[in-house]
Amino acid sequence: MRYLSLAVKNLRRRVVRTALTVAGVGLAVAVAVSLGGFVLGYRAAIDRSIDMLGFQVMIMAKGCPYEAATMMLKGGSGLLYLPDDSYAKVKGDADIASITPVFVGIAQKEAGSIRDEGSEKTFTVVDGVDVPSFLSMKPWLKLKTGPGYDGGKWFGPASKDEIVLGYEIAEFEQRKVGDSFYATITPAGKPDPVRHEFKVSGVLERTGTQDDGTVFMPIDAARAAFNRPRQLTILGIKLKQFNLFTMREFESRWLKLPEVQVVSLQQVKNTLIGLVATAQTMVAAVAIIAVVVALIGVINTILMSVYERTAEIGVMKALGARRGDVFQLIWLETLMICVAGAVVGSIGAWVGASLVERAIKSLADFGVSGSIVRITPGVVGYAVLGAVILGFFAGLYPAWRASSMRPVEAIREGA
Repeated sequence: MRYLSLAVKNLRRRVVRTALTVAGVGLAVAVAVSLGGFVLGYRAAIDRSIDMLGFQVMIMAKGCPYEAATMMLKGGSGLLYLPDDSYAKVKGDADIASITPVFVGIAQKEAGSIRDEGSEKTFTVVDGVDVPSFLSMKPWLKLKTGPGYDGGKWFGPASKDEIVLGYEIAEFEQRKVGDSFYATITPAGKPDPVRHEFKVSGVLERTGTQDDGTVFMPIDAARAAFNRPRQLTILGIKLKQFNLFTMREFESRWLKLPEVQVVSLQQVKNTLIGLVATAQTMVAAVAIIAVVVALIGVINTILMSVYERTAEIGVMKALGARRGDVFQLIWLETLMICVAGAVVGSIGAWVGASLVERAIKSLADFGVSGSIVRITPGVVGYAVLGAVILGFFAGLYPAWRASSMRPVEAIREGA
C-alpha cells in the first residue's frame, strides 16, 4: 500500500501532464473499443437482418446474388424479375416446407410529413405479398394496436387499394389506420407515372429490420400497379431439412431452369461475414497505431517524471531504497496511468456508442438494419487487459532507468 500511495502522490504533482497522458491512453482505448464493438455489432446485425428475412433459400432471376440479397435487406432499383410460372414449377418440390412469392417494386411517395416538405423526390420499397404464406415465414410480424391503430388488419388477396405500413414509414409519414397514403408508380413499358391513393389497413409493430420501412400490399395489386402481372421478384423458401446436402440437392434440381438462380441465405451470410473479417485487418491496424501512439506518450511522460525527480530518487537510494523499490514505484505509476486511461476510454466508448454508430452510418450504408455497434463487457474487458499489458511494457524502460541511477550522481545531477 505504501508504494500505491506514493505513486498516487507522485502523479498528482503534475496533474495536467498526468491528465493529458491518461487522456491519450483513454483515446486509444476508446478507438479500440469502438472499432471492436463495430466489428462485433456488424456481425450480429448481418445475422439478425438475414435471419429476419424469414427465408432459408431464395430463388430469383439470374444476376448477382449478393446484390439481390442486399436489395431484399435494404431495397433497391433496377430489379430483375422471374416469370410467374416459376412459382408453379417450384412449389411442388417435396423438400419444401413452405414457400412464399414476393414482388418488389420502388414507388415515389408524396410528401406526407413536415420532414418531407421541400424534398424533391423520396422513394419507398413496395412488397407485394401473399399474406398467409408470407406470415408463415415471418410469424413475428404483428399489427400495432392502441389509439389510432385499433381495427388494423391485413388486406385480403382481392384488395386493390389497401396497404400495411412498416413501423418506421408509418411514423415518418404520420399515418394511422384508415388514413390515405399517396404514391406515384411508373408502370413497366409506360412513359407516364400514375398517382395512386391507398388506404392504410394496418401498421406493423417495430421489428428493427428492413420491414419497418416497407409498404406491403396484395401481390396481385402490386403487380398490376407496376404493370408486371405475371412476374415475381423472389421466391422465399424454407426447407424441411436445411443442411449442406439437402441444399445442394435442391439447388441442382432447380438450376436447370434457365431463368433462375438459387441462393442460400447462409451463403450470403458467410460471404458478408468474410468481408467483415477482411475489414478486421484494417480495424486492427488502426487500433495498433492508436496504441503505439499512446505507448510513446506514456513512456515520454514517465521518463520526464524520472528526470525531474533525479535528485529525489538519489536521496531515496541514499537512505536505503533498493533498486527493486525504485523500479516497483516507477513501474506502478506507469501501470496506474494506463489503467486509468483504460477506464476513462471504456466509459467514453460505452457512453458514446450511439454517437459512434451515427458517425459510422453517416459515412456508408452497410446494408443492414438495426444497431451496428455492440460494446459488450467482453470487448471492454479485452481493452482493459490490453491497457494493463501496455502499462507493463511501457513502464519497463523508465523503471529500469530510474532504478539504475547511482545515488551520488543522481543527487549531483538533480541539484
